Amino acid sequence: MRNKMHLLSLYKKKKSALNIFTDKILVYKVKKGDKEAYGKLYLKYFDSIYRYIFFRVNQNRQDAEDITEIVFFKAWKGFEAFDEERAGFRAWIYKITHNQVIDFYKKDNRKTTLDETVIDEKQNLEENVLQNLEHEHTLKAIEKLPLDQKEIIIMKFIEGLSNQEIGSVLGKKENAVRALQFRALKKLHKMLTSYGKPE
Repeated sequence: MRNKMHLLSLYKKKKSALNIFTDKILVYKVKKGDKEAYGKLYLKYFDSIYRYIFFRVNQNRQDAEDITEIVFFKAWKGFEAFDEERAGFRAWIYKITHNQVIDFYKKDNRKTTLDETVIDEKQNLEENVLQNLEHEHTLKAIEKLPLDQKEIIIMKFIEGLSNQEIGSVLGKKENAVRALQFRALKKLHKMLTSYGKPE
């Protein structure tokens, strides 16, 4: 299993490097006024941005569609201000998405808090989550997580963002991202292992 995880990790790294390179070319073209290049970025990221929002807004399709369109409109309007040296396009579009979801919750007067306590990461909980991610009860368990923990699980394991990208989106250092991720995994693992047991 660990061998398979290692190969999967290497594959993801190569795929990520290729995606970054492709994005850089498209970003360069957009900055030169190529609207078709932005259309390609839109098509490339629409599904993942929509899916991320969909899980963040309790699987409400209408809200997810509305927010997704706002995100890509804001990205288009703000493209000139986008500094690729500070963050890649994927981290930037997720940052816009993250902020838009926060605005959505502010309208409902909902608040999230993030605890940045540094904790021990020795336990390997990721395998359990990855093995069970396709099961419906896992998605239901993710829905029950606190908003900040749900967000980081979606970013990391559903959307495949790196800790560095997540840190850029959330405005946090990588050690804080890892700490939050560990707490989310621990809580999710506990929920999954107790699934089906009588309460």
